[in-house]
Amino acid sequence: MTHDTPQAGDRVPITGDELVDSFPRAGTTADVTVLERPGRPASTVPPDSVLPPELAGALADDLYSHQATVLEALDRGEHVCVSTSTSSGKSRIYALQIARNLLEARARGDSSTAYLCYPTKALSRDQERALTDFFDELGLEVAVGVYDGDTKSGDRRRIREESDVIITNFAGVNTYLHDHDRWASFLASCELLVIDESHTYTGVHGMHVAWIVRRLKRVLAYYDADPQFVLTSATIGNPGEHSSVLIDEQATVVDEDGSPAGPRDLVLWNPPFREREADDDAAAIERVPATVDAPRLLSHLTYEGAQTLLFAPSRKLAELSVERALGHREETTRYYTSPDRSAAIEPYHAGLSRTARHSTEHQLETGVLDGVASTSALELGIDVGELDATVQLGYPGQRQSFWQQIGRAGRGTSRALSVLVADHRTLDQYVVSNPDYLLESGVEDAVVDVDNDAVFAQHLRCAADELALDRSDAGDFGDPERLERAVEMWRRAGQLSGSLETGVSYAGPPRPQRSISLYATTGEEYEVRLAPEFDDHHDPGMEPLAKERVLRDFHEGAVRLHQGQQYEVVAVDHESHRPSVTVQPVDVDYYTRSRTDVTVLDAVSEESREIGDFRLHVGRGRVVIAHDTYDELEIDGGEKRAQGLPTDNPPLSIETQLCWLEVPRNVEQTLLERYRDFSVPDLEDDLAETAHLGYAGGLHAAEHATIGVAPLELMVDKRDLGGLATLSLDAHLAQPPGETGAIDAAEGPAPRNAAAAEATVRDIAGRLDEMPASGWFIYDGIDGGLGFARAIYENFEAVVRRARDLIADCDCGRVDGCPACVMDDQCGNDNQPLHREAAVDVLESLLEGDAAADLADEPAEPGRRPTLFYA
Repeated sequence: MTHDTPQAGDRVPITGDELVDSFPRAGTTADVTVLERPGRPASTVPPDSVLPPELAGALADDLYSHQATVLEALDRGEHVCVSTSTSSGKSRIYALQIARNLLEARARGDSSTAYLCYPTKALSRDQERALTDFFDELGLEVAVGVYDGDTKSGDRRRIREESDVIITNFAGVNTYLHDHDRWASFLASCELLVIDESHTYTGVHGMHVAWIVRRLKRVLAYYDADPQFVLTSATIGNPGEHSSVLIDEQATVVDEDGSPAGPRDLVLWNPPFREREADDDAAAIERVPATVDAPRLLSHLTYEGAQTLLFAPSRKLAELSVERALGHREETTRYYTSPDRSAAIEPYHAGLSRTARHSTEHQLETGVLDGVASTSALELGIDVGELDATVQLGYPGQRQSFWQQIGRAGRGTSRALSVLVADHRTLDQYVVSNPDYLLESGVEDAVVDVDNDAVFAQHLRCAADELALDRSDAGDFGDPERLERAVEMWRRAGQLSGSLETGVSYAGPPRPQRSISLYATTGEEYEVRLAPEFDDHHDPGMEPLAKERVLRDFHEGAVRLHQGQQYEVVAVDHESHRPSVTVQPVDVDYYTRSRTDVTVLDAVSEESREIGDFRLHVGRGRVVIAHDTYDELEIDGGEKRAQGLPTDNPPLSIETQLCWLEVPRNVEQTLLERYRDFSVPDLEDDLAETAHLGYAGGLHAAEHATIGVAPLELMVDKRDLGGLATLSLDAHLAQPPGETGAIDAAEGPAPRNAAAAEATVRDIAGRLDEMPASGWFIYDGIDGGLGFARAIYENFEAVVRRARDLIADCDCGRVDGCPACVMDDQCGNDNQPLHREAAVDVLESLLEGDAAADLADEPAEPGRRPTLFYA
């Protein structure tokens, strides 16, 4: 590594301004913002100030200051999370700590091992090579091995027994803990546990990883090992909090980056409006898709001599981007007079063979390739050398991912160019309309929650299989009451035996670890099978699917992409002992997306707070979700080719976490009056012209927008959130038994479908003695919850401010908004009713308290309020 100060003369073959000026465009112009970020010099520390002479003398360069800071913290016995930029030498830190531990252990005639967990197999093998080469440079004999599902059975025992460093992933750790006695020598000597790319562990996956880490620590303690943790993370908003939840220990955070950075031109590229024959409204909101413009920019940049990496959101689009990049030159020969110049462009994704991926990595690193279109597979630290430019086909969803992707270009002191091509989605349009957002110092918080009882219970059963449980485990597995409840539940189910006083052992079917799916909260999973008329080489080899995902994404007729191949779901078996999804390979020009109908029942507030005159709650409740219909959308541009197709899915009822906002009566009354003339002529249920529709449309639009912008503040996936806007909040709450209007939950079974759930709400609303509050719910779309709704509750004002700005600044000019502001492609009510101005008024009133200021006297409410609620 070099520590040179960036020089003004270091320049990319084409700058941001030159790109804008030179890009060929026939009569239309993109909306472009060019930002320039200055470089920074390296901050270095002599290695002999923190390392023993035999290591310091072997290093050719000084340490970056953050590397030295981490090594000092480790020397004090602390756990550390290092949260710095891409290519800042994070892996060098734990490599040096491994070397330091080994030297000290060997000096006392002992052994020292390290367990390294990476998020992907490709990254594991890349790091195996890099670590082996680094230890050779240090003159140390260190045995490094990869142990995962691809490891040959004949090599496994040797790796377990002879390796100083074992690289794996958490799916493997979950399985290997059952046979921890085979790992006894390695585990007993373990002095370092590394969680690489720790920021990727959020949501359901993060929950499982947190419990796997607790189980691993428990087994390590059994062998008298107490290793230190090193977590390496991209820049996130809460590295300390996130790390402490993952490892159940306090971690020292080091986030002052001492690595150098070259200057960077950052181009925010909003494609031009599409020229086509259409009505004025459609023409005003439709831009050229990012799937078209991004490949053109890849082609143009490589033609200009800039080695470029394009990030695409799917494997299909990575392949398609290469085709379009090369085709663009053939279509624009007036500019590209030598279309074969710098035309070595290849796709890269996990669906390619390992040999093909390694070949692409090597050719990119050595300069043989001019460009690559990749999925996020190249976002994480695989070494592909120093590139000139990146192009992002759409905003990747979070700032940390944005910066991590563009960090693949301009490594070290080199000047770089990065282009974000906006899609016509909420987040993309917010980012290009508010360029300062990307430059703000804050980054999204990563959310991990260990309060999901279903996930906890699964891992408790595995822990009992690995080592008998007793009361001393209460510290590692929550409070004593929670531990006792879970043990009693499994004991009654015949899965556990014994007591916490004498020891609780596993008594169920062999290897409960196999029932753990790191992407689902319950044990109910669907096996993915290949249709019998196809040969085995077509088998997708998919992991089992969680029920929630089957109902949403793998219904009959769905088309899904897996490892570069499209598969159509031809059958779903919900009823058998082993539920399954049957798929067949297809090659079609569309994908599918389901629509969602939602009802919230029995919500219970566990905590609330005031925001001005508004009241915000967080708690738990029952959500009945129906994915009744789906649409077919063209891969190129996302236009609907068919819509409202039936899924034949049963409804899904989940107990989950949610937050909800109560709008004060004066704001409600003001906006009812202000927007009473709003109507939606095609709206069903004879509600097209009710006086409440404009206000209800405002709540509905505000609900869409707050969910849509949540990823701007938190590392959440919008698909894991749902919402419901309602004029009858109280009818969705748990009703106290014995009171007028109460419906005793014990009177009958839960509603069988969405229609029955809606009827229950309307029944309760009709019995209420007082006028109910209005507002909207946001819920976690996973049984048991994810912690996302609580995180939104804690950051609600920041989320609402983003939502307000998004809607107010949108230039679509439509009362009902557009996909860039308040329309949601998964809306169960087909984005009706929506009212942008009413939504802005509601959000402005919450933030500023002045939306109702111009109507001091409350008007009489126009008639009996209808029970309206929209997902």
